[in-house]
This record gives sequence, C-alpha cells and structure tokens, in this order.
Amino acid sequence: MKRLRLLFYFTSVGIAVGYFFAFLLFFFTQFEMLADQSLVIFVWTVYGIMTGLYFKRINRKYTFFIIEGIILLMAVFSGKTKTLLYIAREVLHAGSLNQIKIPFLIGIVVVNLINLYIILTLSKYQKVYTKEELKTLKEKEIKLSDLREVDPEEEKKLKEQRKKLRYITLISFAIFFAIYFSVPSFKTGINTAFATLSQFDTNAVIEYLRGWGAWAAVVSGVLMVLQSIAAPIPAFLITLSNAAIFGWVIGAILSWSTAMIGAAVCFYIARGLGRDVVEKLTSKGAMASIDVFFERYGDKAILICRLLPFVSFDFVSYAAGLTNMNFWRFFIATGVGQLPATIVYSYVGGTLSGGVRNMFIGLMCLFALSIVIGIMKKIYNDKHKKEEELTASSNN
Repeated sequence: MKRLRLLFYFTSVGIAVGYFFAFLLFFFTQFEMLADQSLVIFVWTVYGIMTGLYFKRINRKYTFFIIEGIILLMAVFSGKTKTLLYIAREVLHAGSLNQIKIPFLIGIVVVNLINLYIILTLSKYQKVYTKEELKTLKEKEIKLSDLREVDPEEEKKLKEQRKKLRYITLISFAIFFAIYFSVPSFKTGINTAFATLSQFDTNAVIEYLRGWGAWAAVVSGVLMVLQSIAAPIPAFLITLSNAAIFGWVIGAILSWSTAMIGAAVCFYIARGLGRDVVEKLTSKGAMASIDVFFERYGDKAILICRLLPFVSFDFVSYAAGLTNMNFWRFFIATGVGQLPATIVYSYVGGTLSGGVRNMFIGLMCLFALSIVIGIMKKIYNDKHKKEEELTASSNN
C-alpha cells in the first residue's frame, strides 16, 4: 500500500511538472519544434513513475499542490484557461474541447482528493518530523562539501592555471573588441550574424550561410563558437542549417566539432574570469559543495544537460568552468552527450518526420532523467558511507 501511495503521488507530480512545461510552450513558440505538449507530459510522467519506484518517503508533501496552483495562476492571469483543456485534448487524442471538459475536471478533482488523502494520512506510513526535528537532522546531515578530499598541491596548480587563463582571456577579449570597434566591416559582419540568429528562423540562417559560398562551413563554425560564448540562442538552429546545406552526415560532423570548440572556449573563459568573482559573491561552503558535485558526479551531470534539448549548452560549459572539475572529464562528457542530439537534429534537418523526431527526443530526455535518479542514489550512498566512517572513527 505504501509503495502504491508513493507511486501515485510522484506520478501525479510528474504529470503536473509536464503540464507546466507544456503550458510554457504556448508562450515560447520558438521551442515547439523541439517537442510538442504530448511528448513533454509523457517524459515527465515516466520520470514521476521512476521517482515513485525509487523514493521511500515523501519529503515535500505540498509539491503537487504548489505546481498545480502555479499552473492555474498562469492560466488565469494570461487569459489562457482553455489552453489547459487543449493540452489534455492533444495528449489524450480526444475530439472537441467540449467532449473532454467534464472528464478533465472530474479527473482533476479525483487526483486532488487522492493526493490530499495521501498527505493527511502521511503519518501512518512514514515518520513526520517537526520543524525542530528537521532542523536537528539538517545540522547532523552530511553535506556534499564534507565528501571532499582536498589536495593542497592540486589546489595550488588550479590557482596558477586560473591566473594564466585570466591574462590570456583578457588579452583575447581586448584584441577582439579592438578589431570590432576599429574595423567597420568586421563590426557589420558580427552584428548581421547575431541579428540573423536572433530571428530563431532556420531558413534565415540557411540563406545567410549560403550567401558565403565556399566559406559557408568556416562561417558556420565561427557562428557556432560565437553563439556559445555570447548569444543565449539554441545551437540547434545552426545544426539544422548545416544539415540542410551540407547534408546530414557532413552537417553533423561540422556541428559537433565546432560545438566542442565552443564548449571548450566557454569552459576556459569561466575558469579564467569567473571563479574569483563567484567566490566573492557566494560562501566558501557553497562553492565547496558545487566543486564536490562536479568532481564526483560532474561528467554524469553534464551528460544529462547535453541530452536535454531545452538546456543551454553554453550555460553548462560556463558552470563547469567555475568549478574545479577536470577539463578532460568535462570535454569527454560533452562530446558523448552532444553526439546523439547533434545526429538527431542533423537528421531532422534532412529527412526525419515529426513523430519519429519526437520519439528520439523523448528517449533522450528519459535517458537523461534516469541518470538524474542514478546521481541522486549515488549522492545518498556516498553520504551514508561518510556517515558510517565518521561514526566508526568516533567510536574508536
């Protein structure tokens, strides 16, 4: 009975999260080509089922109701309440909105009542802690920073490396901006490139690249690196364009290799310039915890982010560069994680139909989310092991 309760609650949370992201797609239509509403809800529902099978207790009992409340508020204030019905119709492949309206409302009421019952009777199936007990447990809890094994020599090498990188990065930026402001044709070219990417229009990017003739591949590579560094624009625009111009095989190779260069550049920019600033803005404990996470689980975390189509690649590269993570672990995880998405998007640019495309993207998302659960389990086991070691040492 306890497992069924957990399974129902976490599955409903997964559906609610999926509904939230599906609803957001109506506001950010440029991302609809990545995934439709049905795919988003399907992925998060499966993730909810997996978490329901994995977790042994409900720690945040109001999660479902909070997410549901946020969705309702967004729908009311945006005037898109009918959109909630439209999403349900798309997922269930129903007929008209009128046909699904009553069953949809009944389903919402039933799910809310069951989840309310689960929360109200929670103490029968698991220990419910008071605020004071939770505070005591949190103080005793093993933190990620406690798992760190500091090597003074390695720390010293990293600081020296950051110092060298800082000078190289600053000099590179100075040269770039000197050329940008002193050479009008260079400035115009950069501005035109960013303006084209900002349209979120694959056809516009294709036309722009074809205008360069034999230099199209080089310009595409430069664009991929530049968008990684400075533009919060998904790289799939360039990936799809490369496939349309050079064919999906050559396009995939070009997109993957230049994206790897862009990721490496972002990593080293963050390592050279960002670390000192972040350390001043955050506590040492916070950065130590982040360092431990990336040192122990960073390759898996980066693999997850690369597999998820809606996560910005450059953001992940910058985040990894801020930590003490080894560059080659980052680079290999980036290469492996980017490869499936690059191949799929390149093939989409050529021949793949919408339904098969969604299946590929859905499988990648599910694979990524399953790794999330694996990381969570690994963190729990590592903390538990450290706790046992500390207990054993104190007894001795």
